[in-house]
Amino acid sequence: MRTSVACEVQLQLLGDWLLTTRNDNPDPARIKLPSGPQHLIALLALHRRCPRTQAAATLWPDCTDNVASARLRAVLWRLHHRHSSVPQLLEVDDDSLALASNVEVDAQRLRTSAEQLIHSAELTDDMVDHAAPAVLHSAELLPGWYDDWVLAARERLQFLRLGALDALAAYRRGQRRNHEALQAARAATAIEPLHESAHRVIVQTHLDDGDIVEAVRHYEQYRAMLDRELGLPPSDLFKALVEPYQVATPRQFARLR
Repeated sequence: MRTSVACEVQLQLLGDWLLTTRNDNPDPARIKLPSGPQHLIALLALHRRCPRTQAAATLWPDCTDNVASARLRAVLWRLHHRHSSVPQLLEVDDDSLALASNVEVDAQRLRTSAEQLIHSAELTDDMVDHAAPAVLHSAELLPGWYDDWVLAARERLQFLRLGALDALAAYRRGQRRNHEALQAARAATAIEPLHESAHRVIVQTHLDDGDIVEAVRHYEQYRAMLDRELGLPPSDLFKALVEPYQVATPRQFARLR
């Protein structure tokens, strides 16, 4: 009978896949696993609990149900027998699988922080200070993995992070912490270069600082990029924001760019 090892286990999915554990030693020990167990653990980290049949079909979509189920059993056997020194990572029953509750997942931490920023009825400074680091400093979910379920999860998490950065930028601007508002808005434009609400915050923040030239310059850069990429103008809301300051001629605006 396998003995469960009580320890802190951390799973990193943002950036390279990395599983570490820490017992009494303050330095985390890396747990190396083959590709099959890695994919199963990543799937359960994103879904928490999953029926066995769904997990098998998701991980091996091109196989028949019997073959996919057999491959899942092989991965579970490998985790149980060949990696007996690894802490208990899964909760397994006859019908479903789940990641063990003692495994901390960075993608789940990002999701929780982002949802807090987006959906909280009334944000407080403590809430924002706690959630901001995970939202601001985040890598791509499992880069280099091209499974359909990973691509879908990556897109969902990116969309969620984008909304959280919008909320964070607006909150920081409301606090007049303009440097942090710009930091959040620019992080959003790094994810989606045409994301207008983030560009509006950048322009609004420059106007708050009295930097009209930089505000107009940024608007014109965005307008040119949107026209080049999509053949569309900025929204009327964005246009109205800068109209009072547009006293230069189109040729002068060209020099600003």
